[in-house]
Amino acid sequence: MLLDKKVAIVTGGAQGIGRAISEVFCKEGANVIIADINIGKSMELSNFLTEKFGKECIGIKVDVSKRDDVENMVRSTVERFGKIDILVNNAGILIENFILDITEDEWDKIHDINLKGTFLCSQVVAKEMIKQKKGKIISISTCSAKKPTLKQAAYSASKAGIIGFNRVLALELGRYGINCNTILPGATDTEMVRSTFITSPEIEMEWIEKTALKRLGKPVDQANVALFLASYLSDHITGESIIVSAGEVMG
Repeated sequence: MLLDKKVAIVTGGAQGIGRAISEVFCKEGANVIIADINIGKSMELSNFLTEKFGKECIGIKVDVSKRDDVENMVRSTVERFGKIDILVNNAGILIENFILDITEDEWDKIHDINLKGTFLCSQVVAKEMIKQKKGKIISISTCSAKKPTLKQAAYSASKAGIIGFNRVLALELGRYGINCNTILPGATDTEMVRSTFITSPEIEMEWIEKTALKRLGKPVDQANVALFLASYLSDHITGESIIVSAGEVMG
């Protein structure tokens, strides 16, 4: 098992890509803290994974934009397991609107969760990892951070910020044996993406046609890359952004 006896925190870990990461990590031997704003889904998944794989998974309610929530999450994890080996900054939201129409509240909410949440979780967890002289921090960005997508200015800006933040994080934490990398998913078949297809079904075929492999990604496609970055197999990789998009045309 690639993550045997490891302890991982996955934010937004109860649904979509986060759910797939939680499951793959647990399958590979990790004890997983499933941190999600939806405590019902978090508890349901943690119970399911504990029973299925025999590893201890814990559901916890966390608003990653609030420092108190993040500090409580980290404190509870360390009290229970004595360490944190892996952090996956996956929690995020998407609110679509044209630049001329987006409200200040919408802009702030997106950045508070996507970018500030990544900062808060990384900062608080890194202090524990420094004590251990090792750790893996993985942040989930998006291909939209590198290519223009209509009505996603706030989302793209927040996710591009994650890429820049991660590079400095890697530079500052490398001396402590901590690897920091970012995954940039292309179109992935999650509930959030499916909601777009309901209102605009033509978008699904449009997105598929833009890929070399002619298919949307599955959450497990992203989870498998997160597994690689969380394991010893990526020990010599840090500060990088890995695009996982089925060869999606960029630009």
